[in-house]
Amino acid sequence: MKPLELIEQGRFLGEEFVLWLWMRGLTDGGASGQDGDLSSCFVDDAMMLVSERGEVKEISLRKGNPAESREAFEALSRGMRPSRAKLRILSGDMEWVFTLQSAGLDLSGLKLPPTASKDPVGRITDRLFLLEEGAGHLERRFGRFLHLRAEDPGAMEDALKSWVRGGLSGTLAEAGDEVPWES
Repeated sequence: MKPLELIEQGRFLGEEFVLWLWMRGLTDGGASGQDGDLSSCFVDDAMMLVSERGEVKEISLRKGNPAESREAFEALSRGMRPSRAKLRILSGDMEWVFTLQSAGLDLSGLKLPPTASKDPVGRITDRLFLLEEGAGHLERRFGRFLHLRAEDPGAMEDALKSWVRGGLSGTLAEAGDEVPWES
């Protein structure tokens, strides 16, 4: 089998991972679910959803809070899948912002936390450390996702479907919170 065919066959896993990150960001405070990891991961202010069927093939949502928008949940309910999402990982006072492409789990536009070093060698060392640290946060989440998915694929699918239905009905918000599309 050709490499591109293998990537295409495995694309669903990246799409499901981005969807799982999106769900965890809204329901579990973005926690990774692993003991000792206090970082959080959220979908930031941009995402793209795609579909091979229907008249609309691609929806790009930007600015504001697209992860909680009615448009995003309606697109998901019509079978659209996340193609890419801008993510924000927070750990202590450090923050990583990047775009994750779901097809190949490629990172782009990575913004690292600032470094304290002034000399070039120290800056490079700090930036390499921060790059590894940020990638580690994402890798731990991917490992947790794979573990949960392999443990009970039906439960993962049910949780994601229930979450999308909750987003459509506006029940994702905490009691008393206003849902953006009900104002």
